[in-house]
Amino acid sequence: MKIFLIKLSLFLIFTGSNFLCIAQYSEEILKLAYIDFLPKYQEKVMAGQVSSYDRTCGNDDGWSGKYSYIRKENGNLVIADLKGPGIIQRIWTPTPNNDTIQFFFDEESIPRIELKFIDLFTGNRYPFIKPVVGNEVGGYYNYLPIPYKNSLKIVLKGKLMQYIQVQYVETEADRVNESFPENFSDLQRDALNKVVGFWKSKGKNVLNEIPESTEMWQKTTKHFSLKPGDSTPIFEINRGGRIAGIEITPGINLNKKFKDLILRAWWDDETVPAINSPMCDFFGYAFGNPSVKSLLLGVNENRHYCYLPMPFDKKAIFELELLKNEINILEEIPVTITIYYSYKKRLKEEGKLYVEWRREIPEKGEPYLLLKKSGRGHHVGTLLQSQGLNPGMTRFFEGDEQCYIDGELRLHGTGSEDYFNGGWYAVPDRWDQSFSLPVHGALNYSLPLARTGGYRFLIADKLSFENNYFLTIQHGAENNNIPVDYASVVFYYCDTPPDSNHFYNKDLLRQIESPKLMEYHVQLLPIKALSLGSGLSHTNLIIDNNRWGYDVFKLESPVSYAPYGGFAKFELEVPYYGPYKLYISYLKGPECGSFDINQRQVPIKTDISGYSPKYLIVEKEYIGDIDVEKGTNTITFMLKDKPENEETNTLLLHRIYLEKIE
Repeated sequence: MKIFLIKLSLFLIFTGSNFLCIAQYSEEILKLAYIDFLPKYQEKVMAGQVSSYDRTCGNDDGWSGKYSYIRKENGNLVIADLKGPGIIQRIWTPTPNNDTIQFFFDEESIPRIELKFIDLFTGNRYPFIKPVVGNEVGGYYNYLPIPYKNSLKIVLKGKLMQYIQVQYVETEADRVNESFPENFSDLQRDALNKVVGFWKSKGKNVLNEIPESTEMWQKTTKHFSLKPGDSTPIFEINRGGRIAGIEITPGINLNKKFKDLILRAWWDDETVPAINSPMCDFFGYAFGNPSVKSLLLGVNENRHYCYLPMPFDKKAIFELELLKNEINILEEIPVTITIYYSYKKRLKEEGKLYVEWRREIPEKGEPYLLLKKSGRGHHVGTLLQSQGLNPGMTRFFEGDEQCYIDGELRLHGTGSEDYFNGGWYAVPDRWDQSFSLPVHGALNYSLPLARTGGYRFLIADKLSFENNYFLTIQHGAENNNIPVDYASVVFYYCDTPPDSNHFYNKDLLRQIESPKLMEYHVQLLPIKALSLGSGLSHTNLIIDNNRWGYDVFKLESPVSYAPYGGFAKFELEVPYYGPYKLYISYLKGPECGSFDINQRQVPIKTDISGYSPKYLIVEKEYIGDIDVEKGTNTITFMLKDKPENEETNTLLLHRIYLEKIE
């Protein structure tokens, strides 16, 4: 970094203010990769967000488009009208379209940016290139900074804008000397290329990949074993400095049984630990499995890494503790740990890193608290696991985040997965599984187990506060009325430590439990096998709700040979092996005949009649008890006799349920 600034100063002598503007925006781009600047406070900034959230506290957060624009002009939609100087740092939507979007800077009559809305995210229009822009886990994101000196108006030339978030920062004039350039200079292209290369390094040791960095890190590696009840110092330094990275490699694969492996750290003479978290949660596990492989933190081939800078004044201590209880049946856990550090102590314009782990089932009517903090600092990361306590759809993830900075609501979101740059939970290839990107991703998704989670790190878009910070997330679309077991890890820099950062209740470290009743939406289940008799096509779809009012999986097949005309085999995800009660919901109708239900080749119930002269729903019919072990978590539906006067036999299956037998 020092070399870059020296070169920049010499160049300015010969080139003047035009190059200053070019270099200034280049620096703004490079902030997407300057992770060694993360501890530094921001001067005179105020974060904000334009969002399509429902102003009536309902759940119309963008679907109708009612709250997705601020006014109409000439038949077009004005999405944002911002006063400068400022910088857009993030644009997100799950609903891009092919309508033209325009960015008008500084009261200009001709837009400097004009393209299809979706092309802000596809990577096909320079300088909006991947992975700084992209789409995954159901959401489309754009992190390329867009500065505006005096003003910025964003207009959609179309009839409908749906879900949208535009995050920005209001700042001082000396940070924004010029608005977004019409054409990128060589210096700006070079800066963007460096960021692209850096973001593609996720999962690797990125300390040597930081653009322009000249920092020289020392490294120490230690091997030791932990027994239940051991608390082992893993690193200690008694002079000012900073830790640039931690890498921990256990000699065994960690899983949900190791919630009691605790990572702690203290800075200087503070009595409250700066970090006090279950190690698995700290490194981005979700429900017992590693789920994060981001730029700053995660797990890659059992190497647990964190590259968030940690400056301190005179002392740093790290320790690992393996709590002793009935879960820990192993004699010891071998561990290798590597610390990257230097003796460059904390600067006065830097905060210290603090990490707060919380777990709570929030009260009905109250949102879940992610972070409440007084002092000066900035928020840089959130990990959140969410276990619903009711079976079925994860509708608690409809809840919005609300962020108050210095007493003012500055950011209001449009849904929980939206906060993590995602969208469309339960939809195939959207928010439907663990998936990691450089700064965000889905931790997990299971519809039948009613669980999910996400993570997001904030680099150039870190949220700064001068006096206090208050971040919550709702559980449910309205009134915080869906019960959820939350576990979160929040990362921030601050000038004061937490008031408390201890586990006074060890019960909080218990394994996250799934509901006793699992509800499976059949049209979303993996089909392990399918046979249709003599070959008539089947349909896997949602039936017209206006006709029957129920979504169903439709299996249709001729009964051309005994004893069966076709079958469908579904895989059921279960939280535990053991005995369960099996129930189904299905539609009876005039084209529906009889069917059997097997667990592999073992009949559970035979000759179930689906026939009725009129359509009617059978809700949660008990089928029988089954024992689910590894390899037997499948259910097969076998079509049998067809109704009279019908060429085929049809099954209209609505839901499958498993209820754990205690």
